Amino acid sequence: MQRARVLNHAPESPAVATGDVPGGNVALVIVAGAWIVIALRYLAHRIVLSSDSMNNYVHVWWVARDLWHHGRLPWRMPVLGHGAAYAYPYGFTNWTVGALLWPVFGNWAVTLGTVLGVTGCIAATFVAFPELRRGWWAAAALANPAIIEALLFGQQAFAWGAALLLFGVAAWRRDRPLLAAVLVGLGQATHAAIVLPIGLLLVAGSSFFVRDRGRLWRWYGVALLITIPAIVLVFASPGYADSTMRDRIANFFSTLGLRVLIVVLPLAFVWARRTGIRALAPLALFVSLAISASVQVPLNVDFQWGALTRTANTASLDAYLKSSAFRPGATYRVLRGAGDGKLGLYHVLRAGGRLDSEMFPESMAIRNFSGTQQYAQLLCKRHVDYVIAYASYTASRGTNELAVLRQMQHAGGGVRVEPIEEGRGHIVYHVTREDCSGGSPSSP
Repeated sequence: MQRARVLNHAPESPAVATGDVPGGNVALVIVAGAWIVIALRYLAHRIVLSSDSMNNYVHVWWVARDLWHHGRLPWRMPVLGHGAAYAYPYGFTNWTVGALLWPVFGNWAVTLGTVLGVTGCIAATFVAFPELRRGWWAAAALANPAIIEALLFGQQAFAWGAALLLFGVAAWRRDRPLLAAVLVGLGQATHAAIVLPIGLLLVAGSSFFVRDRGRLWRWYGVALLITIPAIVLVFASPGYADSTMRDRIANFFSTLGLRVLIVVLPLAFVWARRTGIRALAPLALFVSLAISASVQVPLNVDFQWGALTRTANTASLDAYLKSSAFRPGATYRVLRGAGDGKLGLYHVLRAGGRLDSEMFPESMAIRNFSGTQQYAQLLCKRHVDYVIAYASYTASRGTNELAVLRQMQHAGGGVRVEPIEEGRGHIVYHVTREDCSGGSPSSP
């Protein structure tokens, strides 16, 4: 029965099961202090440039644009994904809050929103599992790599969704099933692609320990009803349709693998604490830190740490966007290195251009092409009018796209490219698509 209490009953007092292990408070102060320093450094940036952060700035800007100028929340986002994108492929709660704060803080509202989401994850962990509020256990919970990476990568929607899920766990443990179902449903709807599988795994695992499985699944059914619209949007988004099945599967498991620790580690720590084995307390912190260290290289976490100090030089791109050669309303494919954190894409949108992809890597067609014909098919499918190609793209992305693009200058056929502007390190190509829609020119 003791194991059943982990998720099904009001939590025990933090003083139960094991005494304090010496050194725990020191460890807690060190980890908490590190969090404060990192959060302040993060908040010092108006725009944080990491792998996933720019998606938040782009969508919050668009939502705020409609909310404050037209008095409505947008449904579509035609400036992304060759006109097929949605304003809310996920992130309804966090992006809406960011949009409400936009007139006061501008882009910094998004930076603040990410820190608030991560802070919510930390708070929700301790509300859901008060057994972990002291000493080594608290330090271990604070060092949860899923929370750390959420901040560094800029995974704002995941942070907000996970926080709501954890607050739902807290409500369930306090025997408030309706509140729990609503919170879990909102959390899953905030990031259905990741938080929904985590919620499903959590409930399925809990079924082995609760006394009334039927009650658990009935209330979780309510949460699933709240999540359904978000599930539909995941599959309708061009970010899903434009990616290959291999990319979808690989991306799903690579992102779920670490983020599931948002609930797995606290549950493991609660179980370990209840064994009464004092040596497990400092070991818990070691486990959190060891997992963080193990994913540094596979997940390119060094690049994410660089976001705390990173700036990007977009001078050459900005000069083009301000020139008469730039065509607002046209669809652009922008090939820049990864070092700017996709800031260049954001600048194209703010200048009035459209993008051929969403901001997700799997939507951006970062791959090798078999030849000019396959590349022409991509340009046609995405209605590309201009390609802005930077020489640094090949070294950064490791693909042959620039080489194929140069080949197309001399190739015949219904899709042709012509260089029209050359700047510092980049070339702008105009795309003429004559056989994509019945043989008539379809580019401006």
